Amino acid sequence: MLNLTQEERKVMLFLVTIALVGIGSNFLVKQFSTAKSIACLSQDLAKINLNSADKKMLMRIPGIGEKIAGRIIAYRQERVGFSNIDELRTIKGITDSKFAKIKEYLAVK
Repeated sequence: MLNLTQEERKVMLFLVTIALVGIGSNFLVKQFSTAKSIACLSQDLAKINLNSADKKMLMRIPGIGEKIAGRIIAYRQERVGFSNIDELRTIKGITDSKFAKIKEYLAVK
């Protein structure tokens, strides 16, 4: 058909394999990246409300684990909700750099 040498066939097989691996990994990243896919929907709809989100929803945000999500909920219950997002800075474990990364996913409604 194409009269390729054995080496050329190996190179072609390698290139096709790399392309398929790339397509597969791209699919997996898009499929299982929940918080980022939420952020792509819309500025208002995608943001998680700090005053109503449960622990699971908070843990979908990159950088928020079980402990910090629990602290956010405890803070919210003690103070009857958040008045603004900047209050997160007072919670143990949320540094300025972490706050900068997570604030785009959050809203106070």
